[in-house]
Parts: sequence; C-alpha cells; structure tokens
Amino acid sequence: MTDETEPQCDECGSNFIAARSAMAGLCAECAHQLYGYPACAHEFENGRCSHCGWDGSVSEFLRR
Repeated sequence: MTDETEPQCDECGSNFIAARSAMAGLCAECAHQLYGYPACAHEFENGRCSHCGWDGSVSEFLRR
C-alpha cells in the first residue's frame, strides 16, 4: 500500500491513510458520510482503497 501514517478510524475501525482524510480521527469514507466532506473515488486493490486506504468497513451507526 504505502508507508504513510495509517491510523484506525474512530467510527468504522478501518485503517486509513491520514493524509488522504479531511479529519484526523476518521477515514475519508466516514468523514464523507458523517460530515459531508468530499467523497473518495474508491478503487479497491487487495481489499483496500488504493487512494485512501479504507477497507470497506461500515460502523453500526452508519449501517442504520
């Protein structure tokens, strides 16, 4: 993937590339779903987005 910092999303638990998210504690997908930040044009490679690192995880809150 990359050697950039990959924290764990506070909402869904996915690891993500910190530099690719508008929010420090959320992956790009959760930042988009919860706060309306621009969506990532996900392209999955080996089970993770090659752009932002999101693995497709969805929290129970967002599932509802």
